[in-house]
Amino acid sequence: MTTTNVKPLDQAAGLRTPVPAHGFRCVAVTSGKGGVGKTSLAVNLALSFAQAGRRTCLLDGDLGLANVDVLLNLHPRHSLRDVVTGAKSLDDIVLTGPAGLRVIPAASGVEALANLTAPARRALSARLQGLGSLADVAVLDTGAGLSQTVLSLVTAADEAVIVTTPEPTALTDAYAMVKVLTHRRAGLPLSIVVNLADGAGQAREVHGHLDQITQRFLHRVVPLVGWIPRDECVERAVREQRPLALYFPYARATEAIHGIARTLWCRQSAEAPGEFWRRLVESPEAS
Repeated sequence: MTTTNVKPLDQAAGLRTPVPAHGFRCVAVTSGKGGVGKTSLAVNLALSFAQAGRRTCLLDGDLGLANVDVLLNLHPRHSLRDVVTGAKSLDDIVLTGPAGLRVIPAASGVEALANLTAPARRALSARLQGLGSLADVAVLDTGAGLSQTVLSLVTAADEAVIVTTPEPTALTDAYAMVKVLTHRRAGLPLSIVVNLADGAGQAREVHGHLDQITQRFLHRVVPLVGWIPRDECVERAVREQRPLALYFPYARATEAIHGIARTLWCRQSAEAPGEFWRRLVESPEAS
């Protein structure tokens, strides 16, 4: 197993800055295609925030292949669908994971938003405001691709991290995601993570190619927020249903994710609690 001499919590030291009063931020982790390591990044990014003492919530929004609970070895009995139907409150469905991480499992209720009337969506939004009191930051793991549900979730977030790899197909799909999100919500902050890179040079090359295309055709810059090296510890963690950040704290991939978390935290700004839920349930895509 590859190790480093830097302790993970030392790397997370940059996350320990005072959070603004009533501040709350939702970071969506998404991708244009599956198999790029999106869920692994979302889980370990959330754990990185939690390890640094941030009140963190992880929302599983991958309706087709919900597996956040698998990676964390949790066994949910309820999901957001129960909140949508009124059977449970938000507090009832939240699970407590490692490092105090709060987990909202398999958010299958998002699909049900399409069947709600406008008054019902507004009432639901009021019931969901409690997330702002549970967390300083929420990490949202979406499904892959450009489905209406994925786009509704991502455009409701405060910013989106798009995961890609050096594979040409992944890069093409990442551009498609940037294009659609720019069309749907031009002001949504976007950034790129290059996963499974052989080194910093390759990651910069991959991002440079994508950035050149987005600037030329979309007239926007999408910065590189970080890159994650190929690391056998990631595959081992998935096979053993153990969070990488906890069970392989000295892995190169863990080090990289701590760096991404630090960058995201340092550039965050305060957001009114509940804005994510309001944007989600009142968005045209949910109508």
